Amino acid sequence: MRNFVLFLLFSCLISFGQTRNFPHLAYGKAPQQTVDLYIPSGNLKDLPVVILLHGGAWSMGGLEYTSKHAQDICNRGFVVANVDYRYVGDTISAKDLLADIESAVNYVSDVANKYGYAKKGYHIVGISAGAHLALLYGYTKKNMKSITALCAPSRLDSPETLEFIIKNGNLSIIEKLAGAKLNLNAKNPAFIAISPFDTISNVPTLLIHGDADALVNVSQSKNLYSELKSKDVETKLLIREGKGHDVGMNTPDTEAQNITDITNWITNHNK
Repeated sequence: MRNFVLFLLFSCLISFGQTRNFPHLAYGKAPQQTVDLYIPSGNLKDLPVVILLHGGAWSMGGLEYTSKHAQDICNRGFVVANVDYRYVGDTISAKDLLADIESAVNYVSDVANKYGYAKKGYHIVGISAGAHLALLYGYTKKNMKSITALCAPSRLDSPETLEFIIKNGNLSIIEKLAGAKLNLNAKNPAFIAISPFDTISNVPTLLIHGDADALVNVSQSKNLYSELKSKDVETKLLIREGKGHDVGMNTPDTEAQNITDITNWITNHNK
């Protein structure tokens, strides 16, 4: 029995490219304030470190949403911190989710010497709601070398976006995210404050979006891309033709292409 267990452990090391995985490391006291670390073998000193944020409409999901992508990125020779965060609620808004990400980043930095990777100069990658948070965190904290956002809601204050949110019954979630009620007859500064479109800073940004996305229209990334270009921020927009809200991450060939584009972007900005 012991030999069989050792065989399974050896097989896992081979299948995962001899990476070391450290699950459910607590960066805070809440159950969701955890991070899974994926660490390649070998010298980690100069390897990029990636902060990965899952989606789930800020109100569901967890590390299982992005565990495969974390492993795939790690297998390319990257240290990956797959970060969970709390859900929005009556007392938890975007500022609390950003605080969770900040605490997770600090934790990843604090344990860097233990594992041997860099203590700073990280990259942030997010999908859907996680992409929104990656953009918002990256632009406001300005401590990331690059941002990658897949199917990101980037402007939550525009009339067309608000109309779409109301039509799909998601207004209450966005109000919780903003920490404020929507006023259709006035400007909504709390909604502007949580819109990456309105908080842009000079952080290189890769945007990937499916042109058949029914949950977050591709115009969100197209408009953000145009705004980034107008502000002379280095950026790239990749449109996945015929792909929906998963941006092809659930299709092997397209997922592999996405991982390649993400890791190339990170490598090119890991200086």
